[in-house]
Amino acid sequence: DKSQLVIAREIESDPKKPGRRDMEKIRAEGFVTAHIFAEITGAESVDLRFIFLNPTYPEHGEKIEHVTRRKLSDFFTKCTTAIAVFARPEIERVTERIPSMKQMKFPYKSVREGQSEFVRAAYRTLARGGTLYASAPTGTGKTVSALYPALRALGDGKRDKVFYLTPKATTAAAAKECLELMASEGVLIRATILTAKEKCCQNNHVCRTSRMLCSYAKCNRLAEATLELYNLKITVITAREIAKISEKWQVCPYELSLSYSELCDVVICDINYLFDPAVYIRRFFTDGGNFAILIDEAHNLAERAREMYSIEISAGEISSPKRSDLLGPMSLLKKITGEAEDLFYEIFYPTVKEEIHTSHDGIPRGAANLTEIPWKMYTLVDNLLQNTEKELYYNLNAIDEEATERTVFLRSYYYKIKKLHDVMALFDSSYRLFVFFDNGELRIKLFCIDTGKIIKSRLAKGAGAVLFSATLSPINYYKSTLGGDASDDVLEVGSPFDSSQLSVCVMDKISTRFSEREDTLGAVCRAIAAAISARRGNYMIFSPSFAYSDALSKIFRAKYPTLNVITQKKNMTAREKSEFIEKFKDETDKSYLVAFCVMGGVYSEGIDLAGDSLIGAIIVGIGMPTLSYEREAIADFYQERYDEGKQYAYIYPGMNRVFQAAGRVIRTENDRGIIVLIDDRFADPIYKKSAPSLWKGLRFIEDPKRLKEVLTEFWQNQSDEKK
Repeated sequence: DKSQLVIAREIESDPKKPGRRDMEKIRAEGFVTAHIFAEITGAESVDLRFIFLNPTYPEHGEKIEHVTRRKLSDFFTKCTTAIAVFARPEIERVTERIPSMKQMKFPYKSVREGQSEFVRAAYRTLARGGTLYASAPTGTGKTVSALYPALRALGDGKRDKVFYLTPKATTAAAAKECLELMASEGVLIRATILTAKEKCCQNNHVCRTSRMLCSYAKCNRLAEATLELYNLKITVITAREIAKISEKWQVCPYELSLSYSELCDVVICDINYLFDPAVYIRRFFTDGGNFAILIDEAHNLAERAREMYSIEISAGEISSPKRSDLLGPMSLLKKITGEAEDLFYEIFYPTVKEEIHTSHDGIPRGAANLTEIPWKMYTLVDNLLQNTEKELYYNLNAIDEEATERTVFLRSYYYKIKKLHDVMALFDSSYRLFVFFDNGELRIKLFCIDTGKIIKSRLAKGAGAVLFSATLSPINYYKSTLGGDASDDVLEVGSPFDSSQLSVCVMDKISTRFSEREDTLGAVCRAIAAAISARRGNYMIFSPSFAYSDALSKIFRAKYPTLNVITQKKNMTAREKSEFIEKFKDETDKSYLVAFCVMGGVYSEGIDLAGDSLIGAIIVGIGMPTLSYEREAIADFYQERYDEGKQYAYIYPGMNRVFQAAGRVIRTENDRGIIVLIDDRFADPIYKKSAPSLWKGLRFIEDPKRLKEVLTEFWQNQSDEKK
C-alpha cells in the first residue's frame, strides 16, 4: 500500500545540487509531514517527492525517497524525545521565572528623582504597545528604569522576551550588572550577551571559505551544548561560558549563543542585531514577535542606521573580477563586469562631467547630486548579481589550488553587489544619489538621509519599544529622526543632581572655527591652564578632531612640561584603551592628569569616572560635523521639511557630542566638577537654549585670569560645604 507525498521548497543553492543544510532541513520537514500523513491514511509506506526551487535558475531539482511507516514513526519519536528535553526550560519559564518577575520589587531601597516617572512611562508603553522616547540625564538610573518595567511586563504576560540593544560594550556590562542585582533579590532570570561572530570565532572564520574546513561547523551537538549552558544556572551567560561549552561540544560559539538566546528572557546585544539588514537575527526579527525592545544610547541610532542603509561603490570595484587573476580567461563574470564598468561610466559620467574642475592640488574633481537612480543601473546590478551568484555556485565544486581563495573573493564581491541591490530597492525621496569623480575614478554613493521610516519598520518587529539616552535632546529632533509619530510618547526627566555640584563656564571670546584654529591654539592652551590651575586633579580636554587634539596637546606639553599629559590616539587597541582609563583610577598620583581626547570618541561616551577620578571636562569647539555633500543634503532635506536644515545637519548632532563629553564629569550625587566650553559660538541663543537643566549657573567669561578666579571660588565653596 503506497502513497505519494510532494514536498516543494524554495532554496538558496542550485536546485539541481541542493546544499546539505537545505536537504537536511527539508527532509526532516518531509518526514514529519509524511508520518502524520501515514497515521491518518493508514499507509504502510510513503514515496516522498522533494522538489527544489530557486527563482534565479531556469530548472528545478527533484529527489524521491521511499520511506516505511515504521521508519517515519521512529524518526518522529526521536524528534519528540529531543523536544521533550527542551520542554523543561519552557516549563520552568512558565511556572517559576515568569511568576518571580510578576512579584518582583524595585531592586533598590530608594527611587531617584525622575526614576519612578520613567518606570511608569516605560511599563505603560511596553504593556500596551507603541514607542517611548525618553531623555533621562546621567544619574537617573536609566538601565534599571528600563529593565525593571520590561521584566514586569514579562511577569504580567504582556510580553514574551526582552531585547536590550546598545551600541557599546560598557552599557551592555551595565545591563548585566542590573540583571544580576535583580537575581540576587530572588528574581529568576535567564539572559545572555550576544557577541559578534568576529570576536567569538575560535577558528579564524574559516567557515566563510568553506564549512568543511571548520571542525566546529557541523553543530550536530548544538542541542546538548545549549542545554548544558542552561543547566549552569547562570543569570547572564557571556562569551566566556559560551567559549568553554562550545569547545567541549565542538560547536560554533556564535551558533551556540543564538541557540541559547531562544531560551532566554533577556537578550543583550548590539543594535546591529535588529537594524542592520545584513546581520539582523533572522530567527527573531524576520517575522518579529511579542518582544519588548529597549534601546540604550539611542542618540547614536540614526547615524548608525545611515551607515547600515547607505552604500558607496566605484567603477573599479564593479569591474574588480575583470582584473582578478583568480578567475580564468573563460570566466563569464570577467566579461560581464568589464561591460558593466563601461555601462557604469556611460550612465553616470555625463551627470558629473560639467562639475569637474581641477582642485588646488592639480587633481580633477567633481560631484553631482541626483534624486533618482537611472533605470539602466537597475539592469546593470541585477545582471551582476545573478552572474556572480552562478559563478560562486559553480566554483564550490572546483578542486584546484586557488578554489578556496577564489571563493573568498567571489563571496566578498557578491555581498557588495547584494547590498547595492538591496539599498537600490529602498531608494526613495528619503535618499540622495551622489556621483563623485576624483582623479579619474568614478564612484557613486546612495545616501540615506531620513532614517525615520527604516527605524520605525524595524521597531515594528517587536510589540513595544523604549528608546532612551542621557542626551536625547532636543527630544523632537530625535523623535523625528528615530521614526516617531504623533501617537508615540515622549518623556523628559530632569537631572537628579543639584546644579551647585557643577560649575559651567563659557570662554566665548575665542574662536575655534577651522580657518582660525591655528591662530587661537595658544589662547586655548592658556584657557585650559587657567581652568586646571584652580585645583589639582584629573581633567579631560575634548577637541573636534584627532588632528586638532594632537596639535593642541603638543603645544600644551611644550608650555607645561611638568604636567602629566596623555593623548588619545586613532585605532587604539583594547589594551591601550583600558590602560588609558586606568590612569584616571590611580589613587597614588595626587597631581595633575590632563588627557586630550576627541568628541564623539570612545572616551566621550559610556565611561564612568566617579568621584575624583575625573573632576573636569574642557570642551574645545561645538562638535559640529565636518562640512560635506552628505551633510548639505541632510540640511536641504530638513530645511524643506521643518525649516531647520542647519540644526538637523550640524547643530543638534554637534551639541550632542558636547553634552556627551560634558556628561563624564558628574556621575553620582557625591561628585563635584567643572565644565569649560571654549568657542564664541556657545554664546549664540540656539546653543544657549539647548543647554541641560543642570547647567543653570552658566557663566560667560572673557579671559583666563577671570576663569581661574571663578573656578577657584567654586572649589573653595565645595571645600567649605564638606567641612
